[in-house]
Amino acid sequence: MASLVIGPTGRYPDIARGENQYARILGAQTAVLVSKGGGLVHTVAVGVAGTLLKFYDVAAGGTADDTTEIATVVLANADRETVILDVDFSQGLTAVVTGDASTDLVVSFRGAQTVSPRTFGTL
Repeated sequence: MASLVIGPTGRYPDIARGENQYARILGAQTAVLVSKGGGLVHTVAVGVAGTLLKFYDVAAGGTADDTTEIATVVLANADRETVILDVDFSQGLTAVVTGDASTDLVVSFRGAQTVSPRTFGTL
């Protein structure tokens, strides 16, 4: 069964202290990590290898194809490895994982922040 967890949960990452967002991707799936906006894919930590991981610079609902592909990570023999990418994206970030249900990855990235739920008064 495929699942996706994006964090940190309940707060924004502390970018000033070097903290990134993360996505734990379990199983083969298409995962929208940043629906809209720019950022940076930092690393991929492979717990259990799959077949292939492709990243696309595309907003949610856009077309993930050869023209929007920004990185490919071959996972076939990458159990317990960390791959450093440091690749930028500008429209959004979608990850496509192929392999079987046991694939287990953690992607570290910085993406566009969502709008704060706080409401500020006017002066």
